[in-house]
Amino acid sequence: MNPLSMLATVGAALVLLPSLVLAAECLAACLPRRRQRFGLVRVPRTVVLVPAHDEEDCLPEALRTIEPELADDDRLVVVAHNCKDRTAMVARAMGAEVVEARDEGKGGKPDALKAGLRYLAQDPPEIVVIVDADCRVEHGAVRALAMAAAAHGGPVQGDYRFAGEGDFNSISSLALLVKNVIRPLGLTRLGLPCLLNGAGSAYPFEQLYAAPQGEGSIAEDYQLAIDLARAGHPTAFVPEARVRSALPAREDIALRQRRRWEHGHLALVLRTAPRLLVEGLANRHLFFLGVDLLVPPLALLALALLGALALGLAALFALGEPMPLWLAGAAVGTVALGLGAALTRFLGPGATARTLLAVPAYVLKKVPLYLGFFRARETRWMKTERPAAPQPAPTPEEPRGRTGTGS
Repeated sequence: MNPLSMLATVGAALVLLPSLVLAAECLAACLPRRRQRFGLVRVPRTVVLVPAHDEEDCLPEALRTIEPELADDDRLVVVAHNCKDRTAMVARAMGAEVVEARDEGKGGKPDALKAGLRYLAQDPPEIVVIVDADCRVEHGAVRALAMAAAAHGGPVQGDYRFAGEGDFNSISSLALLVKNVIRPLGLTRLGLPCLLNGAGSAYPFEQLYAAPQGEGSIAEDYQLAIDLARAGHPTAFVPEARVRSALPAREDIALRQRRRWEHGHLALVLRTAPRLLVEGLANRHLFFLGVDLLVPPLALLALALLGALALGLAALFALGEPMPLWLAGAAVGTVALGLGAALTRFLGPGATARTLLAVPAYVLKKVPLYLGFFRARETRWMKTERPAAPQPAPTPEEPRGRTGTGS
C-alpha cells in the first residue's frame, strides 16, 4: 500500500472511533428522560465540603445557596487552603465550620480536599458533597446528590454547567455542556458509568477518604473517577442535581483554565485510556471509562477531522484511492449528527446555529494550546482567577461555626 494511502486510511480510522463514541453518547442523551431508580433509602448524615483558596469575594454567594439546602443534621465545612485573604473569617461569619490548612501549595484543590477529609475523619459523615467556592447550588441539589450517593453506594456527579461572556466563552460553555451534561447523560441512558467533572459531586465518606484524590494528574476529577472505579465504585450521573459556575470573562484567564483542563485530559487519553481498555477485559466499568476517555476535547477532535479529510482528499486526487475519504466523511457525518441532535435538543435550533457559526474561530484559537501539549505541557494544578462577586462580604462578628485545623 502506498504510504500516503496508508497514512490517510489509518488517520481516518483513528478519528472515526472517537467520533462514533461521541455520537452514540450524544444521541443516547436525546432519548426520553428516565429518572434513575436507586431505591428508597433514609436521609444520610451529610457534610457539604467547600474547598477555597482566597475566595472571600465569591464564597458568600456560594454559601448562601448551600445553607437553605442543609437539613438539621447536615454540616457545612469550608477548607481555607493557603489563604491570604479573609476566606476563613467570612466562612465563620456565615456559620460554616472552617478548616485552615497550610502546605507547600503545589497540590491545589486535591490537597485542600485531603485536609478537609482528615478533619471530617474525627466525626465522619455518611456522605460528602463537594461544591466549589465559586459555584451556585440550585434548589434540591444537595439532597439529590446525598440521597443518590447513599442509594447508589458510590460516587455521583450532578449537572454542572458554566456560563460566560463573549464568543470565546460562549463556545467554551457549549463545549462544557457537551462534556459535563450531554455525554454523562447519554452514558446514564445507556446504563454506563461516567467521569467526575468537578463541583456538584457526592461520595460515601469512606470511599472518598481512601481514594488518592486524583494524584498524578492535573485532570484530578477524571483521575478520581478512574481510581474509584478501579476500587469497585463507578460514578453515576444525577441530572436532577444542578450546580452552576461562571467561566472567566477575561480571555487570557479562560485560556489558562482550558489549558489545564485539556492538557490533563489529553494526558489521560494517551496514558490511561489504553490501560483501562486492557483492565476492562475483566471489568466492564473500566472498559467503558476507557472508551469514553478516547474522545478528545471537541476542538481537537474538529482539527483531527479536518486533517483526516485533507489526507483523504490527497489520497483520492493523488492515488485515486477513495477509502480514506469515505472513512473521514463518515466520521464527520457521525459527529455532525450526534452533536447536532443533542445541541438542538438542549439549546434549540436557533441558538445551536448561532453558536456553531463561531466554532471555526474557536477551533483556530485552540491550536496553540494543543501544540503546547507537546512543547510545554501543563503539569501542575493552578487556581483559576475569577472576577469579584458583587455581593459584599459579611462582617466577621459573632462567628457561629466551629473551627478545625488542617495539617
